[in-house]
Amino acid sequence: MLTNLLRDLSEVGQALSTDSSMDLKMNVPDSPGKVEEEFTMARLYISKMKTEAKNIATRCQNMEAQQTDSNKKLTEYEKDLAEYRLLISQHEARMKSLQESMREAENKKRTLEEQIDSLREECAKLRAAEHVSAVNAEEKQKAEQLRSMFDGQMDDLRIAHTKQLAELRDEITKKEHDMNDLQEIHEKLTLAHQQMTADYEKLKQEEADKSVKLQELISGNEHREQARKDLKGLEDTVAKELQTLYNLRRLFVQDLQSRIKKSINNEDDEDDGGSLAQKQKISFLENNLEQLTKVHKQLVRDNADLRCELPKLEKRLRTTMDREAKEGAMRDRKRYQYEVDRIKEAVRQKNLARRGPQAQIAKPIRAGQGIQSGIRQVTFSATTPPHAPNSTA
Repeated sequence: MLTNLLRDLSEVGQALSTDSSMDLKMNVPDSPGKVEEEFTMARLYISKMKTEAKNIATRCQNMEAQQTDSNKKLTEYEKDLAEYRLLISQHEARMKSLQESMREAENKKRTLEEQIDSLREECAKLRAAEHVSAVNAEEKQKAEQLRSMFDGQMDDLRIAHTKQLAELRDEITKKEHDMNDLQEIHEKLTLAHQQMTADYEKLKQEEADKSVKLQELISGNEHREQARKDLKGLEDTVAKELQTLYNLRRLFVQDLQSRIKKSINNEDDEDDGGSLAQKQKISFLENNLEQLTKVHKQLVRDNADLRCELPKLEKRLRTTMDREAKEGAMRDRKRYQYEVDRIKEAVRQKNLARRGPQAQIAKPIRAGQGIQSGIRQVTFSATTPPHAPNSTA
Protein backbone atom coordinates (compact mmCIF):
# COMPACT_ATOMS: atom_id res chain seq x y z
CA MET A 1 0.00 0.00 0.00
CA LEU A 2 2.84 2.39 0.85
CA THR A 3 4.47 1.44 -2.43
CA ASN A 4 1.38 2.47 -4.36
CA LEU A 5 1.19 5.71 -2.35
CA LEU A 6 4.82 6.55 -3.11
CA ARG A 7 4.27 5.75 -6.79
CA ASP A 8 1.28 8.13 -6.89
CA LEU A 9 3.29 10.82 -5.13
CA SER A 10 6.11 10.43 -7.63
CA GLU A 11 3.69 10.79 -10.54
CA VAL A 12 2.14 13.92 -9.00
CA GLY A 13 5.61 15.34 -8.38
CA GLN A 14 6.65 14.71 -11.98
CA ALA A 15 3.42 16.41 -13.16
CA LEU A 16 4.07 19.46 -10.94
CA SER A 17 7.81 19.64 -11.59
CA THR A 18 8.87 22.16 -14.21
CA ASP A 19 12.56 22.17 -13.36
CA SER A 20 14.46 19.47 -15.19
CA SER A 21 17.19 19.50 -12.57
CA MET A 22 14.76 18.43 -9.84
CA ASP A 23 14.63 14.63 -9.70
CA LEU A 24 11.36 13.37 -8.22
CA LYS A 25 11.91 9.78 -9.28
CA MET A 26 12.32 7.21 -6.58
CA ASN A 27 13.58 3.70 -6.18
CA VAL A 28 11.06 1.70 -4.24
CA PRO A 29 12.84 -0.79 -1.99
CA ASP A 30 12.18 -4.42 -2.66
CA SER A 31 12.29 -5.50 0.97
CA PRO A 32 9.02 -4.88 2.78
CA GLY A 33 10.77 -4.36 6.13
CA LYS A 34 12.05 -0.89 5.41
CA VAL A 35 8.92 0.97 6.41
CA GLU A 36 10.73 3.92 7.98
CA GLU A 37 12.75 4.54 4.84
CA GLU A 38 9.55 4.50 2.82
CA PHE A 39 7.96 7.05 5.22
CA THR A 40 11.02 9.29 4.96
CA MET A 41 10.86 9.04 1.17
CA ALA A 42 7.17 9.96 1.29
CA ARG A 43 7.97 12.99 3.50
CA LEU A 44 10.70 14.09 1.08
CA TYR A 45 8.38 13.82 -1.91
CA ILE A 46 5.62 15.69 -0.08
CA SER A 47 8.05 18.53 0.87
CA LYS A 48 9.26 18.73 -2.72
CA MET A 49 5.68 18.84 -3.99
CA LYS A 50 4.89 21.59 -1.45
CA THR A 51 7.82 23.73 -2.58
CA GLU A 52 6.90 23.12 -6.22
CA ALA A 53 3.27 24.13 -5.56
CA LYS A 54 4.48 27.33 -3.84
CA ASN A 55 6.72 28.11 -6.81
CA ILE A 56 3.81 27.55 -9.21
CA ALA A 57 1.55 29.83 -7.10
CA THR A 58 4.17 32.61 -7.09
CA ARG A 59 4.63 32.23 -10.85
CA CYS A 60 0.87 32.46 -11.34
CA GLN A 61 0.74 35.65 -9.27
CA ASN A 62 3.62 37.12 -11.23
CA MET A 63 1.94 36.20 -14.50
CA GLU A 64 -1.34 37.80 -13.34
CA ALA A 65 0.51 40.99 -12.40
CA GLN A 66 2.26 40.99 -15.77
CA GLN A 67 -1.09 40.44 -17.49
CA THR A 68 -2.66 43.44 -15.69
CA ASP A 69 0.38 45.58 -16.60
CA SER A 70 0.17 44.43 -20.20
CA ASN A 71 -3.57 45.22 -20.29
CA LYS A 72 -2.88 48.73 -18.95
CA LYS A 73 -0.13 49.23 -21.51
CA LEU A 74 -2.44 47.93 -24.23
CA THR A 75 -5.14 50.45 -23.28
CA GLU A 76 -2.53 53.24 -23.25
CA TYR A 77 -1.23 52.13 -26.63
CA GLU A 78 -4.78 52.10 -28.01
CA LYS A 79 -5.35 55.65 -26.74
CA ASP A 80 -2.04 56.78 -28.27
CA LEU A 81 -2.97 55.03 -31.52
CA ALA A 82 -6.32 56.84 -31.62
CA GLU A 83 -4.57 60.18 -30.99
CA TYR A 84 -2.00 59.44 -33.69
CA ARG A 85 -4.76 58.51 -36.14
CA LEU A 86 -6.52 61.76 -35.39
CA LEU A 87 -3.25 63.66 -35.85
CA ILE A 88 -2.60 61.85 -39.15
CA SER A 89 -6.09 62.73 -40.40
CA GLN A 90 -5.48 66.37 -39.45
CA HIS A 91 -2.12 66.40 -41.25
CA GLU A 92 -3.68 64.78 -44.32
CA ALA A 93 -6.37 67.45 -44.41
CA ARG A 94 -3.69 70.11 -43.99
CA MET A 95 -1.65 68.59 -46.84
CA LYS A 96 -4.73 68.67 -49.07
CA SER A 97 -5.31 72.32 -48.27
CA LEU A 98 -1.63 73.11 -48.95
CA GLN A 99 -1.76 71.30 -52.28
CA GLU A 100 -4.83 73.29 -53.28
CA SER A 101 -3.12 76.55 -52.29
CA MET A 102 0.00 75.52 -54.29
CA ARG A 103 -2.17 74.84 -57.33
CA GLU A 104 -3.75 78.26 -57.02
CA ALA A 105 -0.31 79.90 -56.71
CA GLU A 106 0.90 77.95 -59.75
CA ASN A 107 -2.07 79.16 -61.77
CA LYS A 108 -1.42 82.76 -60.74
CA LYS A 109 2.26 82.34 -61.63
CA ARG A 110 1.32 81.06 -65.10
CA THR A 111 -0.98 84.01 -65.69
CA LEU A 112 1.82 86.42 -64.68
CA GLU A 113 4.32 84.67 -66.96
CA GLU A 114 1.86 84.93 -69.85
CA GLN A 115 1.48 88.63 -69.18
CA ILE A 116 5.29 89.03 -69.13
CA ASP A 117 5.59 87.17 -72.46
CA SER A 118 2.98 89.39 -74.05
CA LEU A 119 4.85 92.49 -72.81
CA ARG A 120 8.13 91.14 -74.20
CA GLU A 121 6.51 90.61 -77.59
CA GLU A 122 5.28 94.18 -77.56
CA CYS A 123 8.79 95.35 -76.62
CA ALA A 124 10.32 93.40 -79.54
CA LYS A 125 7.78 94.87 -81.92
CA LEU A 126 8.57 98.37 -80.70
CA ARG A 127 12.31 97.74 -81.10
CA ALA A 128 11.78 96.53 -84.68
CA ALA A 129 9.72 99.60 -85.38
CA GLU A 130 12.54 101.67 -83.87
CA HIS A 131 15.12 100.14 -86.23
CA VAL A 132 12.89 100.64 -89.23
CA SER A 133 12.04 104.25 -88.39
CA ALA A 134 15.64 105.25 -87.55
CA VAL A 135 16.32 106.97 -90.90
CA ASN A 136 17.24 110.50 -89.99
CA ALA A 137 18.38 112.20 -86.88
CA GLU A 138 15.05 113.61 -85.94
CA GLU A 139 13.52 110.24 -86.22
CA LYS A 140 16.39 108.83 -84.20
CA GLN A 141 15.94 111.50 -81.57
CA LYS A 142 12.23 110.77 -81.47
CA ALA A 143 13.02 107.09 -81.29
CA GLU A 144 15.40 107.73 -78.40
CA GLN A 145 12.75 109.71 -76.63
CA LEU A 146 10.22 107.00 -77.31
CA ARG A 147 12.71 104.40 -76.17
CA SER A 148 13.47 106.25 -72.97
CA MET A 149 9.75 106.71 -72.38
CA PHE A 150 9.13 103.07 -73.15
CA ASP A 151 11.99 101.99 -70.85
CA GLY A 152 10.57 104.16 -68.08
CA GLN A 153 7.15 102.69 -68.63
CA MET A 154 8.62 99.20 -68.65
CA ASP A 155 10.51 99.93 -65.42
CA ASP A 156 7.36 101.27 -63.82
CA LEU A 157 5.44 98.28 -65.10
CA ARG A 158 8.12 95.89 -63.81
CA ILE A 159 8.10 97.55 -60.39
CA ALA A 160 4.31 97.40 -60.30
CA HIS A 161 4.40 93.73 -61.32
CA THR A 162 6.97 92.89 -58.64
CA LYS A 163 4.93 94.72 -56.02
CA GLN A 164 1.79 92.98 -57.21
CA LEU A 165 3.57 89.61 -57.16
CA ALA A 166 4.89 90.23 -53.63
CA GLU A 167 1.43 91.27 -52.46
CA LEU A 168 -0.08 88.19 -54.08
CA ARG A 169 2.50 85.96 -52.40
CA ASP A 170 1.86 87.58 -49.02
CA GLU A 171 -1.87 87.22 -49.57
CA ILE A 172 -1.43 83.56 -50.55
CA THR A 173 0.62 82.80 -47.44
CA LYS A 174 -1.87 84.64 -45.23
CA LYS A 175 -4.80 82.80 -46.80
CA GLU A 176 -2.97 79.50 -46.43
CA HIS A 177 -2.36 80.23 -42.76
CA ASP A 178 -5.99 81.25 -42.24
CA MET A 179 -7.16 78.20 -44.17
CA ASN A 180 -5.05 75.90 -42.02
CA ASP A 181 -6.38 77.50 -38.83
CA LEU A 182 -9.95 77.22 -40.08
CA GLN A 183 -9.36 73.63 -41.13
CA GLU A 184 -8.05 72.73 -37.67
CA ILE A 185 -10.96 74.53 -35.99
CA HIS A 186 -13.40 72.76 -38.30
CA GLU A 187 -11.88 69.37 -37.51
CA LYS A 188 -12.00 70.05 -33.77
CA LEU A 189 -15.60 71.21 -34.02
CA THR A 190 -16.49 68.15 -36.10
CA LEU A 191 -14.97 65.80 -33.56
CA ALA A 192 -16.66 67.66 -30.70
CA HIS A 193 -19.97 67.54 -32.56
CA GLN A 194 -19.62 63.79 -33.12
CA GLN A 195 -18.80 63.25 -29.45
CA MET A 196 -21.74 65.43 -28.35
CA THR A 197 -24.05 63.61 -30.76
CA ALA A 198 -22.99 60.26 -29.38
CA ASP A 199 -23.44 61.50 -25.80
CA TYR A 200 -26.84 62.96 -26.70
CA GLU A 201 -28.02 59.70 -28.24
CA LYS A 202 -26.75 57.80 -25.22
CA LEU A 203 -28.52 60.16 -22.80
CA LYS A 204 -31.67 60.04 -24.92
CA GLN A 205 -31.66 56.25 -24.84
CA GLU A 206 -31.06 56.25 -21.08
CA GLU A 207 -33.88 58.76 -20.59
CA ALA A 208 -36.23 56.66 -22.71
CA ASP A 209 -35.33 53.53 -20.75
CA LYS A 210 -35.81 55.35 -17.46
CA SER A 211 -39.16 56.79 -18.59
CA VAL A 212 -40.33 53.31 -19.63
CA LYS A 213 -39.21 51.88 -16.30
CA LEU A 214 -40.91 54.76 -14.48
CA GLN A 215 -44.15 54.19 -16.35
CA GLU A 216 -43.96 50.49 -15.57
CA LEU A 217 -43.32 51.22 -11.90
CA ILE A 218 -46.16 53.77 -11.77
CA SER A 219 -48.61 51.39 -13.46
CA GLY A 220 -47.52 48.53 -11.21
CA ASN A 221 -47.90 50.73 -8.14
CA GLU A 222 -51.36 51.85 -9.28
CA HIS A 223 -52.43 48.25 -9.90
CA ARG A 224 -51.02 47.28 -6.52
CA GLU A 225 -52.85 50.09 -4.74
CA GLN A 226 -56.09 49.29 -6.57
CA ALA A 227 -55.75 45.61 -5.72
CA ARG A 228 -55.00 46.49 -2.10
CA LYS A 229 -58.10 48.71 -1.91
CA ASP A 230 -60.28 46.08 -3.56
CA LEU A 231 -58.87 43.41 -1.28
CA LYS A 232 -59.43 45.60 1.77
CA GLY A 233 -63.06 46.23 0.79
CA LEU A 234 -63.54 42.54 0.11
CA GLU A 235 -61.96 41.65 3.45
CA ASP A 236 -64.24 44.11 5.26
CA THR A 237 -67.30 42.72 3.48
CA VAL A 238 -66.30 39.12 4.19
CA ALA A 239 -65.57 39.97 7.83
CA LYS A 240 -68.96 41.61 8.23
CA GLU A 241 -70.72 38.70 6.57
CA LEU A 242 -68.83 36.19 8.69
CA GLN A 243 -69.67 38.14 11.82
CA THR A 244 -73.34 38.22 10.80
CA LEU A 245 -73.32 34.49 10.11
CA TYR A 246 -71.57 33.82 13.39
CA ASN A 247 -74.16 35.85 15.29
CA LEU A 248 -77.02 34.09 13.50
CA ARG A 249 -75.41 30.72 14.17
CA ARG A 250 -74.97 31.54 17.84
CA LEU A 251 -78.57 32.70 18.15
CA PHE A 252 -79.80 29.62 16.33
CA VAL A 253 -77.73 27.30 18.53
CA GLN A 254 -78.98 29.03 21.66
CA ASP A 255 -82.58 28.80 20.47
CA LEU A 256 -82.10 25.17 19.51
CA GLN A 257 -80.52 24.30 22.86
CA SER A 258 -83.30 26.04 24.77
CA ARG A 259 -85.96 24.23 22.75
CA ILE A 260 -84.21 20.89 23.16
CA LYS A 261 -84.00 21.42 26.90
CA LYS A 262 -87.69 22.30 27.05
CA SER A 263 -88.64 19.31 24.93
CA ILE A 264 -86.52 17.00 27.09
CA ASN A 265 -88.04 18.34 30.30
CA ASN A 266 -91.61 18.17 29.00
CA GLU A 267 -91.46 14.85 27.16
CA ASP A 268 -89.40 12.49 29.28
CA ASP A 269 -92.41 10.27 29.94
CA GLU A 270 -93.69 10.14 26.38
CA ASP A 271 -93.40 7.15 24.07
CA ASP A 272 -92.20 6.75 20.49
CA GLY A 273 -94.86 9.15 19.31
CA GLY A 274 -93.05 11.85 21.31
CA SER A 275 -89.79 11.09 19.52
CA LEU A 276 -91.68 11.49 16.24
CA ALA A 277 -92.90 14.92 17.34
CA GLN A 278 -89.33 15.81 18.29
CA LYS A 279 -88.15 14.81 14.82
CA GLN A 280 -90.86 16.99 13.33
CA LYS A 281 -89.67 19.91 15.43
CA ILE A 282 -86.09 19.32 14.34
CA SER A 283 -87.13 19.26 10.68
CA PHE A 284 -89.14 22.42 11.29
CA LEU A 285 -86.10 24.09 12.82
CA GLU A 286 -83.92 22.96 9.90
CA ASN A 287 -86.41 24.46 7.48
CA ASN A 288 -86.32 27.68 9.49
CA LEU A 289 -82.51 27.60 9.31
CA GLU A 290 -82.59 27.20 5.53
CA GLN A 291 -85.06 30.07 5.22
CA LEU A 292 -82.88 32.23 7.44
CA THR A 293 -79.84 31.35 5.30
CA LYS A 294 -81.72 32.30 2.13
CA VAL A 295 -82.87 35.56 3.71
CA HIS A 296 -79.29 36.30 4.78
CA LYS A 297 -78.00 35.70 1.24
CA GLN A 298 -80.74 37.93 -0.16
CA LEU A 299 -79.78 40.64 2.33
CA VAL A 300 -76.13 40.35 1.27
CA ARG A 301 -77.11 40.73 -2.40
CA ASP A 302 -79.34 43.70 -1.59
CA ASN A 303 -76.50 45.27 0.36
CA ALA A 304 -74.14 44.86 -2.62
CA ASP A 305 -76.74 46.36 -4.97
CA LEU A 306 -77.22 49.30 -2.62
CA ARG A 307 -73.46 49.84 -2.48
CA CYS A 308 -73.36 49.89 -6.28
CA GLU A 309 -76.21 52.40 -6.39
CA LEU A 310 -74.64 54.58 -3.68
CA PRO A 311 -72.35 56.58 -6.07
CA LYS A 312 -75.30 57.24 -8.40
CA LEU A 313 -77.42 58.47 -5.51
CA GLU A 314 -74.57 60.65 -4.24
CA LYS A 315 -74.17 62.16 -7.71
CA ARG A 316 -77.92 62.77 -7.93
CA LEU A 317 -77.84 64.38 -4.48
CA ARG A 318 -74.99 66.66 -5.51
CA THR A 319 -76.82 67.74 -8.67
CA THR A 320 -79.99 68.37 -6.63
CA MET A 321 -78.05 70.43 -4.09
CA ASP A 322 -76.37 72.43 -6.88
CA ARG A 323 -79.72 73.07 -8.52
CA GLU A 324 -81.27 74.16 -5.23
CA ALA A 325 -78.29 76.44 -4.54
CA LYS A 326 -78.63 78.02 -8.00
CA GLU A 327 -82.40 78.48 -7.51
CA GLY A 328 -81.81 80.06 -4.09
CA ALA A 329 -79.22 82.41 -5.60
CA MET A 330 -81.69 83.37 -8.34
CA ARG A 331 -84.41 84.02 -5.75
CA ASP A 332 -82.04 86.15 -3.67
CA ARG A 333 -81.03 88.09 -6.77
CA LYS A 334 -84.65 88.73 -7.74
CA ARG A 335 -85.50 89.80 -4.21
CA TYR A 336 -82.50 92.14 -4.15
CA GLN A 337 -83.49 93.59 -7.55
CA TYR A 338 -87.06 94.06 -6.31
CA GLU A 339 -85.83 95.91 -3.21
CA VAL A 340 -83.56 98.13 -5.33
CA ASP A 341 -86.44 98.99 -7.68
CA ARG A 342 -88.72 99.70 -4.73
CA ILE A 343 -86.13 102.02 -3.16
CA LYS A 344 -85.64 103.82 -6.48
CA GLU A 345 -89.41 104.34 -6.83
CA ALA A 346 -89.66 105.64 -3.26
CA VAL A 347 -86.80 108.09 -3.85
CA ARG A 348 -88.41 109.29 -7.07
CA GLN A 349 -91.78 109.84 -5.29
CA LYS A 350 -89.97 111.73 -2.53
CA ASN A 351 -88.24 114.00 -5.04
CA LEU A 352 -91.56 114.67 -6.81
CA ALA A 353 -93.23 115.52 -3.48
CA ARG A 354 -90.45 118.00 -2.66
CA ARG A 355 -90.67 119.77 -6.03
CA GLY A 356 -94.46 120.20 -5.91
CA PRO A 357 -96.64 121.09 -8.90
CA GLN A 358 -93.91 122.49 -11.18
CA ALA A 359 -93.57 122.37 -14.93
CA GLN A 360 -91.51 119.45 -16.02
CA ILE A 361 -88.95 120.70 -18.56
CA ALA A 362 -87.60 118.04 -20.78
CA LYS A 363 -83.81 118.13 -20.82
CA PRO A 364 -81.82 116.73 -23.67
CA ILE A 365 -79.86 113.62 -22.80
CA ARG A 366 -76.15 114.13 -23.41
CA ALA A 367 -73.46 111.53 -23.72
CA GLY A 368 -72.75 110.01 -20.33
CA GLN A 369 -75.52 111.88 -18.52
CA GLY A 370 -77.80 108.87 -18.21
CA ILE A 371 -74.99 106.75 -16.83
CA GLN A 372 -73.99 109.42 -14.29
CA SER A 373 -77.62 109.94 -13.18
CA GLY A 374 -78.06 106.19 -12.83
CA ILE A 375 -74.89 106.04 -10.74
CA ARG A 376 -76.12 108.89 -8.56
CA GLN A 377 -79.49 107.18 -8.07
CA VAL A 378 -77.88 103.88 -7.20
CA THR A 379 -75.47 105.51 -4.73
CA PHE A 380 -78.27 107.51 -3.22
CA SER A 381 -80.49 104.47 -2.91
CA ALA A 382 -77.61 102.52 -1.38
CA THR A 383 -76.93 105.23 1.22
CA THR A 384 -80.64 105.90 2.02
CA PRO A 385 -82.15 103.46 4.52
CA PRO A 386 -85.16 101.47 3.32
CA HIS A 387 -87.54 102.96 5.89
CA ALA A 388 -86.82 106.60 4.93
CA PRO A 389 -89.41 106.85 2.08
CA ASN A 390 -92.07 105.25 4.23
CA SER A 391 -91.46 107.75 7.01
CA THR A 392 -91.69 110.73 4.67
CA ALA A 393 -94.76 109.31 3.01
